[in-house]
Amino acid sequence: MRLERGATGFWSHGDEPVSVTDLTLCRSVCWEAARRIGGRVSELAFPGASSFHALTITCRAEEYVVLCHAHLPVIAFANAHPVPGQPLSGFVDPPPWVNYLGVAGFRCLSVEDLRTPMAKVDVTKLAETELTQIRYWRPAVLSDLLFNWWD
Repeated sequence: MRLERGATGFWSHGDEPVSVTDLTLCRSVCWEAARRIGGRVSELAFPGASSFHALTITCRAEEYVVLCHAHLPVIAFANAHPVPGQPLSGFVDPPPWVNYLGVAGFRCLSVEDLRTPMAKVDVTKLAETELTQIRYWRPAVLSDLLFNWWD
């Protein structure tokens, strides 16, 4: 997998600005997905820095945590709420209703994608600031890099 600038959530003052994910669009497609499956949406707020935003979509007895990257149009799903400062866990494959998110231009990552070892991730497009953060934090797999609490 090839990562684009902004994947770590870091940039330097001298770097070109990185893109920002349209959080309003992410919320809207989550609300539409929930409406179509008879579910409801809740937003999760966390103190401090993170490279993602989180919402939950609950339908019947199932709850999915939707992790929306702050700078890339990438979404992952988990079955456990993120704990600030802790590595994220409980990743699950995208649910059947995921097509509502893909239509809006978001790439929904599978568990296999998220478990990709960093040695197999192409980071050549990342800024030096991001590469410095990767060397410092030493993420083992793609999910550790994309969905982080680095400060």
